[in-house]
Amino acid sequence: MVKIATSLSPTDKNNLTPESILEIIEKMYIDLANAINSKPDFYERTTDGQTDDYFLANGSININTSTNKVEMLTNHVDSTTVTWTTLG
Repeated sequence: MVKIATSLSPTDKNNLTPESILEIIEKMYIDLANAINSKPDFYERTTDGQTDDYFLANGSININTSTNKVEMLTNHVDSTTVTWTTLG
């Protein structure tokens, strides 16, 4: 899932060119569009959510069809680990 930067800090503010400003704006737009377009997904599988489901978006729902356990992906701990929270 894309994380949107909360601040903009160009490395060299004294030498900003119109081209570099446009590159910064383009990157910001891409990050924002990816975050807005990233919708939580709904999964039905015979297992609980896995900690290595890092490719899924926060808010994704997993239903274990064997136990009917419902979980939501609540945190991307790092680039390869996520946390699932049981609902209900």
